[in-house]
Amino acid sequence: MFDPSKLTPQAIQEISELMSALTPAQMMKMQTLMHNQMGGFDVSKDVMEFEQSLPPSFREKMARIMYMANGIEVPAKAAPSPAPVSELNNETDARLVILRSVAAGLMSPEEAMKVLF
Repeated sequence: MFDPSKLTPQAIQEISELMSALTPAQMMKMQTLMHNQMGGFDVSKDVMEFEQSLPPSFREKMARIMYMANGIEVPAKAAPSPAPVSELNNETDARLVILRSVAAGLMSPEEAMKVLF
């Protein structure tokens, strides 16, 4: 589970800069989605629509920041390609493949959440 209290000042700064790229309407939509999700509503369809309104590479940049916050180094311009299934040695390797797939844009964060949890 993600613990925001463990974010470094650098990660917080990068998230702040990334969020500043959003329009006021996108910020309001994101806040509404978060509020509704915390209220117990199913917002999965709305989240998918919202993701399509985000600037190009927004998700990849956010994924890179989150990886770094969890001690996984991912190059800013090129995410590593997922390992072939034959190279997976344990559950941790499998989880890393899924996370890298999200970073590379091969899988949505929602799909990854379903697979991981």
